[in-house]
Amino acid sequence: MNEASRQFMADIQGKLTQYFSGEEIETLAFVLGVDYDSLRGGTKPTKVNSLLTFLARNGRLEELLRETRRQRANVTWPDVPADFELPQGAGGSETDGATIYHIGSLNTGGGAFVGGNVSATGDVNAGAKNVAGDEIKGSKYVLSGDFRGAMLNIESRLDIVTQTIGALPTARPDQKEQLAQLVAELKRVLGLIAPQQVPEAETLVRRVVDLAEEATAANPDREAIDGLGEIVRRAAAKLAPTVPTVMTLVASIIELVAAIVG
Repeated sequence: MNEASRQFMADIQGKLTQYFSGEEIETLAFVLGVDYDSLRGGTKPTKVNSLLTFLARNGRLEELLRETRRQRANVTWPDVPADFELPQGAGGSETDGATIYHIGSLNTGGGAFVGGNVSATGDVNAGAKNVAGDEIKGSKYVLSGDFRGAMLNIESRLDIVTQTIGALPTARPDQKEQLAQLVAELKRVLGLIAPQQVPEAETLVRRVVDLAEEATAANPDREAIDGLGEIVRRAAAKLAPTVPTVMTLVASIIELVAAIVG
């Protein structure tokens, strides 16, 4: 990346972070047709960086500037340099955001190993398997759609929230205990949702994780925490018709996180 491009990206990143709240960044992404959930990071600055990189990669920085100038006409926005270059490593590929493991040998214990993509149009006979210590009993799993984590990932992510915020030195013992109880109840409540609501539940949990990450940052941004709290509430509202108590639970979690951060 040349110097003009670097200065441009730094300037626009700083202004987006300064003049837009976390919720407004999400709205900005929506207006531009960008999937906010797919952007890397859990804090406002990292989301802004991800949004900028995505738009730069796809030649859409001018669209972004038109929208920011419309929404913040009082701010002086830079022009895209004529010789603009993408940030190093932002060329884009199908593996963005993925972790790649190169394995020399794999011991399956005598079981089968599939080395390529797997497509299943019929039943999948999995027998009895263990995942993270929990035994999954049964012989048939009918999978449809995208199951990246699904319900198996929800509980582990919420456990991380409890551990992360509970480790804060500013959290009192009673606050840690209260948080653990709230998260345990949230896990129980999410276990009551219908299968078709799993994507909404995953979104809610991601939002809670984002909130926890910001709360445990070296210098937590209270504005960002407030914005993330509103995003968590909106995510919970999509599940409220089925499990109304989810709104009360997330409200209590948000309030507790704000009290711990101070």
